[in-house]
Amino acid sequence: MKEVLRRVREALKGLSRRFGILSLPVFFLALVFIDGAFRWVYAGAGGTRLLNAKTMLFTCSWALLVTALTGLLPRLGRRIAMGVLGVFFGFLVILHGVMYNVFGHFFSFADMNFAGDGAKFFSWTYFQLPKKLYFFVLLFLLMVGAAMVLASGPRAQGKRLWVQRGCMALIAPVCIAAILLTHQKLMPRADVLTWDNRFDPNSDTEVYREFTDANRSMKLTGLYQYTARNFAVSFGIGTNARSAQELTDIFESRAQPAANEFSGSLKGKNLILVMLESIDTWLARPEYMPRFCDVIDGGVEFTDFYTPLFLSAGTFNTEIISQTGLVPPAAGMASSGYSTNAFPLSLASLFGDEGYNVNSFHPASPGIYSRGTVHTNLGFEKYHSYVDMGMDEYQLDSQMLRAFGDMTEEDSFYSYIITYSGHGPYTEEMGVIAEPHLEAARKAVNKSGVTDTPENMEEYTRAVAHAMETDGFIGGLMDRLEEEGLLEDTAVLFYADHYGKYMSDKEFLNRLKGVEPGTPELYRTPCVLTGGGLKAAKIDKPASSLDIVPTIVDLYGLDAPMNYYAGESMFSPGEGLVPFPNNGWYDGDTYYSGEGGVQQSQRTAELKQRIEASMEAVRTDYFREWEK
Repeated sequence: MKEVLRRVREALKGLSRRFGILSLPVFFLALVFIDGAFRWVYAGAGGTRLLNAKTMLFTCSWALLVTALTGLLPRLGRRIAMGVLGVFFGFLVILHGVMYNVFGHFFSFADMNFAGDGAKFFSWTYFQLPKKLYFFVLLFLLMVGAAMVLASGPRAQGKRLWVQRGCMALIAPVCIAAILLTHQKLMPRADVLTWDNRFDPNSDTEVYREFTDANRSMKLTGLYQYTARNFAVSFGIGTNARSAQELTDIFESRAQPAANEFSGSLKGKNLILVMLESIDTWLARPEYMPRFCDVIDGGVEFTDFYTPLFLSAGTFNTEIISQTGLVPPAAGMASSGYSTNAFPLSLASLFGDEGYNVNSFHPASPGIYSRGTVHTNLGFEKYHSYVDMGMDEYQLDSQMLRAFGDMTEEDSFYSYIITYSGHGPYTEEMGVIAEPHLEAARKAVNKSGVTDTPENMEEYTRAVAHAMETDGFIGGLMDRLEEEGLLEDTAVLFYADHYGKYMSDKEFLNRLKGVEPGTPELYRTPCVLTGGGLKAAKIDKPASSLDIVPTIVDLYGLDAPMNYYAGESMFSPGEGLVPFPNNGWYDGDTYYSGEGGVQQSQRTAELKQRIEASMEAVRTDYFREWEK
């Protein structure tokens, strides 16, 4: 064995002596290869073609710059640098794939604000990536390994060494200049909307300036420039914030909405908001969730309701939106800001000012997403975790009913409840939730007519079992409210935190929902308001989670300026408008994602300004001045 190893070492040394000069070229080619291969695998994730001139200039300049800097190192340092960079970029490509698999967009450094909490829900099913991606990463690592082996050849000496380093030193500034010039070419000259300068969200300059659309930004800039610019944007490096006066002008430019027939109709009554974890439209079926469907049939159903995701932390995204009426910054804000910034227009603050008893309830521990401090900062008197609710098993929604007394405490109360049992993955890892309902779920699924691969059907069946557990909580809550004589004076709003994104096969998920990829229908989720003396009705106006707070403010006649919220009351007259990340929107007839010209530029620009102002207000603690 020792002899074999000795011969292998000798053979490798022979290769490095003969072909050592190829070490840096092979490393350069490896860097270019993995970028192109990665973008090719995810060709459908963005609108930029693979061989776009700007993309290739960024990629080749970065690859040559990294290669040149590596070439300046001594032989051992060069090999170490190649190995570290190879592992880093190989890992980064896999990370991008996992994020795209779970959330539909590539990794952003802004996601790191919630990475620790998200890791608590880790599942190996997230790594079901295209096999060709793993193959390309392996091939990339082999190319880097070959470059490392070739770099072990004889050291350059004397004049040859200085010529080699001199060439590397000259290449580096040329590459930097090429990167900066391309960057400057893509940056718009002014962020001003004029009659002859209409906003086109599909233009390269707008995509590059905002850099919040991870998919299009990646396809436009390539792996390396994306990493550098995304880091800068995510941590607010080189960004210019609007002044407080500019934000005020934007908010005040929106007219206060006129009163409607529902305005003030729930004034003085109690309120319970229930955010349903991952309960999607394909789960809200009578055979799976009979009690929830009863609520939908007997309540005010918002039939065209959407939950757009501005953060990859989907539950936290909708949590903040539906409690503050503001949009969380997609980049540039640490999660601690939600625990320290002022939110005087949040529902908890407004109901607290009205003398209500305000509390929040969720099985997760106070440390996850810092809910213990975030919720009290939003104005809640207390965040009740599974310990406070006396739950034996935090994953079972039905056990939250043990805290019904706390949820309905005092004569006037506002309680915010977040369920848990709908959470994925839908595998044996979450068997505590599924097992009690698995037999019933299998029978219901067999009658449903849904068919697919055995793997998909098993996952689907477990998702149904999860939904059944949540349905038990919904039924129990409504029964208790009726038994205690509270339902007539208590309105209950049920809505989902996000679509059922934990299904591993996204094509199967699209078929379950009956939607085409890249359309807003993916984000359509159930939303219904019941109790409080309201009569059954169907509201077909397009609406979203951004409209929840202004709707409650409208119905309860709370003292808050409606034009400071990002949405509007779902009962207000006129057509609805659902904003999506990266300047997209939907009005019930048209889904505009920036493609197809600039014919909708004025509406897009106005919505863009409204959403950005909301994000900026959260990020800069704009409302702090309201407390003085």
